[in-house]
Amino acid sequence: MGLLDNKPNVRKLEREKDISGLIDALKNKDINVRIDAENAFTRIRDESALDILINALNDENSDVRWNAVSALGKIKNEKATEPLILLLNDEKWYVRMHAAIALGEIGDDRAVDPLIESLNDKNIRNNAALALGMIGNSKAVKFLIGYLHDGDIVFINHVEDALGKIGDEEAVEPLVKLLSNDDVSIKRHAAVALGKIGSEKAVGPLNESLNDKRWYVRLQIEEALKEIKSRRQE
Repeated sequence: MGLLDNKPNVRKLEREKDISGLIDALKNKDINVRIDAENAFTRIRDESALDILINALNDENSDVRWNAVSALGKIKNEKATEPLILLLNDEKWYVRMHAAIALGEIGDDRAVDPLIESLNDKNIRNNAALALGMIGNSKAVKFLIGYLHDGDIVFINHVEDALGKIGDEEAVEPLVKLLSNDDVSIKRHAAVALGKIGSEKAVGPLNESLNDKRWYVRLQIEEALKEIKSRRQE
C-alpha cells in the first residue's frame, strides 16, 4: 500500500475527532501532513484514539507504523508499552528506532529488559541507550557499563549520557576511568555524566583531569565539579 497524495485538512479532522481520517493522514506523502496528524493524535486523549493508534502499529505500511509509534510516545500512555516492545523487532530499522524512543518517553519499567536486548541491534542501539537513560531504571546500569569500551565512539557517548541520566553510583568508577581516554568526546561525556551523578568519589579524579591542555575539556570538567558541589549544598 503506497502513500496517499491528497492533502487533508488535519485541523478540521482533529476538531471533528475524525480518527479514521487522521489515520489516513498518517499515510500521506507530505511529511508535514503526517507530522500534523501525529500531533493531532497527541491532543485527542480519548481511549478510542489510543486504541486506533495501537492497532495502527500492525499496519502493513511502515510509514503508518512509525508515525503511530511517534504519536504514542508523545501521548505517554503505558497501555502502549507492550505493543511498542513488539516493534523493537520490526523488519524496518526506523520503526524499531522510533519504538525505542517512544518507550523511553513513556518511561514504563517493563521496557527495560527489551531495550537492554536492543543494545545489540546496531541499527537502533544509540536510541536504546537513550531510552534506557530516559526511563532511569538502575537495572540497566551494569549492562550499559559493559558497552563503555565498544569500538563505536558515538555509541559510547550515548551510553555515557544514559548512565549520567540514571544517576547510579555503580557507574562512577567506570566513568572515571574514561577521563583518561584519548578521545575528547568520550572524556567530555564522561565528565558530564559524572556531574549528573553527583558523587563525591568523582571529585578527585575530575580535579586531576583539570590539567588537560584543551580548554574546552577543562571547561566541561569545571562544570561537572560545579554540579557536584551544588548537589552537596542541596
